[in-house]
Amino acid sequence: MTTASLDARMAERPWYYSAPYVGGLAFSWVVLEKMIAHIYLVTLIYAGIPEAIAYSIAFVIGAFGLVLVWKGLDKNEVRATWMGFMGGGLVWVFWFEMYLHFIGANNNFALAATDAGIQYLDKAQVEALFAGDTSIPRPYFMGAHVFLQSSTLFCTMLMIYMGMNKDIRCRLILWVRKLFGLRPGKPTQGYKPQYARVAAMEVLFVNWFMYTLMLLVNDERIFGLHHIVTYVTSAAVTLWAGYIIYKQFKQREVGLSIRYAIAVGGVFWFLPEQAVLWEWFREPWVYYLDYPVTASLIIVAYAALAVLFWKTPVNPQTGKSL
Repeated sequence: MTTASLDARMAERPWYYSAPYVGGLAFSWVVLEKMIAHIYLVTLIYAGIPEAIAYSIAFVIGAFGLVLVWKGLDKNEVRATWMGFMGGGLVWVFWFEMYLHFIGANNNFALAATDAGIQYLDKAQVEALFAGDTSIPRPYFMGAHVFLQSSTLFCTMLMIYMGMNKDIRCRLILWVRKLFGLRPGKPTQGYKPQYARVAAMEVLFVNWFMYTLMLLVNDERIFGLHHIVTYVTSAAVTLWAGYIIYKQFKQREVGLSIRYAIAVGGVFWFLPEQAVLWEWFREPWVYYLDYPVTASLIIVAYAALAVLFWKTPVNPQTGKSL
């Protein structure tokens, strides 16, 4: 493609593929995906679908997500990022989240805070609670949360090992390196990342890390829902989210904007989740039968942005957005 024809295509590029709009749209898409993920889970777990069918559906869709990531390995940067984000999200929801639900639901690890201290609820008690037995204390952690919390060390160690990779581009890891003066070596010259894998891994680790952080501060055995540390952590995350949202709106390339938004959306999502725990509002993406219009708008907006980013004009020479 000649320089003149490339300039002409860039001049014809729709306004929403340029800064600051593309950053805002990418951030919106990632946040909407969080809401859609809750709709998926609520439907599979609470809509009365037989367990065997629900877990079979989860296995198939999670496998499809993995195929999406694999197929995206040789695509241009924008399509690869799109497929990595979409595929990584499906793997997280339908494999990780549903697997944790399966493990948690079939083991006796629910925790409830009572006047006598922390009480462990067995499977029969949890079932009785959801059947309407008001004598059973409501758990603050279900079994899935306990198992996810136990993975905190694994998440931390894997992130440390990833930080030793001299070709890593994660902004948080680069900042930590700079803060402590760590230099694992010079980046490989001409190294081209596999953007689908990078986006999928980012979905995994951002979700994982923010989940374990939330579980840490809200664990009544450690701090608790209304502990000063929980309030300070939430305030710190608010400041962190505000700063990176500001940076998000400065993104100019679609592929990079989506990958950056995965981290921004993951950090930001701590806030509505914490607000729900404080009972500030009810999530329309969880109680979607009570909020059908809002839930429908979420689905339509998510699908529309997915189509918009899939159709991003790309420079065939660089694989980046125009």
